[in-house]
Amino acid sequence: MEIFYAVCAAVMFGAGHYLSGTVSRRSGPLSVAYWTQYGVVLVAAALLLQQPLPQTWSIPALVWGVVAALGGVAGSLCLYAALSRATFTLAVGASTVTATVTPGLVAMTFLGEAITPVRLVLIGMAMLTVWLLVSQKRGDRTAAVVTSPLPVVTSSIPTVAADGSLPEPRTQSRRGSAPLALCAGLGYAVELVGVAQIPGETFTQGLLAWAAASFVVMLVLVLARRKGQLMPRGRGGALVLVAGGLSATGMLLFHLSASGVGLATTSAIVAVYPAVPILLAVAILRERPARRGWAGLACAASVVALGAASTTLS
Repeated sequence: MEIFYAVCAAVMFGAGHYLSGTVSRRSGPLSVAYWTQYGVVLVAAALLLQQPLPQTWSIPALVWGVVAALGGVAGSLCLYAALSRATFTLAVGASTVTATVTPGLVAMTFLGEAITPVRLVLIGMAMLTVWLLVSQKRGDRTAAVVTSPLPVVTSSIPTVAADGSLPEPRTQSRRGSAPLALCAGLGYAVELVGVAQIPGETFTQGLLAWAAASFVVMLVLVLARRKGQLMPRGRGGALVLVAGGLSATGMLLFHLSASGVGLATTSAIVAVYPAVPILLAVAILRERPARRGWAGLACAASVVALGAASTTLS
């Protein structure tokens, strides 16, 4: 069941990012990243209200929730900066691979999870999957939509700067871009590790803290730039609210899976979720992935199958 939760979390993240990406082409990524927080907060609050209101709030849950939020926002900001300096493959590839491998290594090194050959193979295959999916050849004006917990790309989604402009694609990376991409990946990894560390009995409190802290930080950024609407509007706004709700639900499923099979296994399976928007682009937009894209999709299926088989055998 825990592997099913991980796969569902990947689907939630991927579908949410696909919806965010389609809206960001018109509204810009900063507005979209901010608008999604409304959906995140609504779902987190609804989950908390499903239970009797807590008499006391769990400090560990709140702390880990805020840590996760700060990691996600820092990752997004670093990735924005990396995309302005580096090629698409370096910025998105390096950050996503870093965010893929770091939670598993942290779990096995510091959190007491066993170092097993299966987990190491899963992490390696997840890294290969991500790299294949983000490095496939794309059109001249395509790249990443920067949203937490990881950037996700399909060839129909163009890169847009934080102010909503559409920059020319880079063919070479400038000095200092690689550390920014690595820092972005570490920020997203902090978010995933933080969510996994929220105590299970008070998880809804931690999830609300994650949602509220992310909302406040994004609101400050929007107000500081004095660009973008404060409230989502129209059909695009509705899609972004749904995307935020999917992300919050995905975090819940991620936590449930990590609590059962461990953070290392869960993070490796969830990391292949860039396959979801690519599959949606194939089904809805009739896009045809490059050979690397098809190889990445096959690798993603292998990661899920290996994770399920290892859990069944154990």
